[in-house]
Amino acid sequence: MKLATLPSKDKRNRNGELIVVSKDNRTAARVEPVISLLAALENWKEVAPKLEITYSALNQGSAPGSFPLKLEECLAPLPNSPGFYDGSAFLSHVFRARKSRGDEMPPSAKVTPLMYQGVSDNLLPAYVPMDLMDPAFGGDFEGEFAVVTTDVPKGTKASDMGPFIALLMLFNDITYREIVKQELPGKFGFLQSKPNSSFAPIVITPDEAGSAWDGKRLSLDLEVTFNQKLFGHPNGREMHFTFPELVAHACRTRPLSAGSIVGCGTVSNEDKAMGFACLTEKRFQEILDGGKETTPWLRAGDCVKINVKLNGQSLFGSIEQTAR
Repeated sequence: MKLATLPSKDKRNRNGELIVVSKDNRTAARVEPVISLLAALENWKEVAPKLEITYSALNQGSAPGSFPLKLEECLAPLPNSPGFYDGSAFLSHVFRARKSRGDEMPPSAKVTPLMYQGVSDNLLPAYVPMDLMDPAFGGDFEGEFAVVTTDVPKGTKASDMGPFIALLMLFNDITYREIVKQELPGKFGFLQSKPNSSFAPIVITPDEAGSAWDGKRLSLDLEVTFNQKLFGHPNGREMHFTFPELVAHACRTRPLSAGSIVGCGTVSNEDKAMGFACLTEKRFQEILDGGKETTPWLRAGDCVKINVKLNGQSLFGSIEQTAR
């Protein structure tokens, strides 16, 4: 099942209106009564089967009130989430970062995932510009997968996490790299270096990914185009920490509310020929290969496209953003 969010005619409604999207991303149907995706997730066991009926009818061309869908009009699927937790599940990304600085990978990196709690309100649509604010901030993009949960009890183990993972999504974790360098030495986590992220317009139920989703990882290429040239197509299969493990880490000492988003960190592969999903990892590799980075941070006018395809069809709709 595919879902998305359109703006509400009621300006007081910050969460938008949930719609069901056809498998080919071309048509949609509104949900009656009107609800947001967040409200649906809060009552997922009751609401999901009704949405599945609409989805089936939509794909058969029999859904009442269906209409052509313009993905560029969609909001982020969850414009406001109760929690956004972003991990670092790909060890090749961490390895390149440390090796480029002359450091070794600590044993703990394979045991406990790195994770921070990020901005969860005012999440951005897929087509809005990336605001550089100041070139000295070192703007970067990061292509990532994420899961969306229902209510997860505190202390839920990874082995029991399956029923709590409701949806899969794709997002661009926008980062100010030069501010990261200022914040990390304080050892109190990210704040100003992690502004609002942008999300692909469509979220999917795990079954929509077919065999590419094994309950732990999404084994599909994340295609990144930078200024109309292929920048990378790393595959999600090399996650060291699985999504159930990431969610379990996030809920170790707290419950997670329905609609919580848990990201996997920059999708990365050991083979550099797969390319990269962020500028900083390419810069790490340039240091390893030639002694110094040559790729600049984002500049006004740079264009980034992030997409994932299954059987030739965009799974989430693409993220297409220009820096300003």
